[in-house]
Amino acid sequence: MVTFSQLQLDAWLAGLLLPFIRVLALFSSAPLLSHKGFPIRARVASAGAISVVVAPFAGVPAGASLATMAGLGLVAQQVAVGLCIGFAARLLFALFEIAGEFIGLQMGFSFAGFFDPHGGTQSAVGSWLNTLALLLFVAMNGHLLLVEAVTASFRVLPITGDPLAAIALLRPDRLGADMFRLALSLALPSTLLLLFVNLALGFVSRVAPQLSIFSVGFPITLLAGLGSLLLVLPQVQPAVMEALQAFLGPLG
Repeated sequence: MVTFSQLQLDAWLAGLLLPFIRVLALFSSAPLLSHKGFPIRARVASAGAISVVVAPFAGVPAGASLATMAGLGLVAQQVAVGLCIGFAARLLFALFEIAGEFIGLQMGFSFAGFFDPHGGTQSAVGSWLNTLALLLFVAMNGHLLLVEAVTASFRVLPITGDPLAAIALLRPDRLGADMFRLALSLALPSTLLLLFVNLALGFVSRVAPQLSIFSVGFPITLLAGLGSLLLVLPQVQPAVMEALQAFLGPLG
């Protein structure tokens, strides 16, 4: 008769559950993988299948037990690592939302948000860029890149007793700075063009005060903004690739 000791059973459970918790945390926070259209049962099943594959080389410490304080620390670490990877991926779409807000503000599309009693809404340009980035993310197999990143994280961030190792490696503060830098570089051509248009309209209003600048300025700014989006389109795919490299690059 085959018998198991309590220590062996705890070690086997820890070897399977710790990778499962990290992958499930990713599926709970990453874009597309955490979408409400992806059923919770499918997320759990997918996380379980991935954890079974990565468990043999996950590097779970020998003699680890989830029933101890050290085991709870390991669980906290796995949750932190999975959430950090998902947060880094979400910054990719926040980048395009911020760039869309910059462009939409200059175009006049963001005026409706100023009068929203609920605190403002996302501009139309931000929604358009966000949807375009999501389509490119799927076309570039970004969801598979996230699975590859969480798999590689077991090599870069092994299962140890330090729950802050993921934060020290991914540096969320640096990711935030990279997000604003990429968003500004993406919105800069349209912003400069619209700034030139606004300066020209201001000059016209001073030269010809009888011309109602408010009646003609908004359509001109709107048309110039729509034309400036043609300058943004070629930069969307390089921005997605650069953002993925910046946000997920530390994981190899």
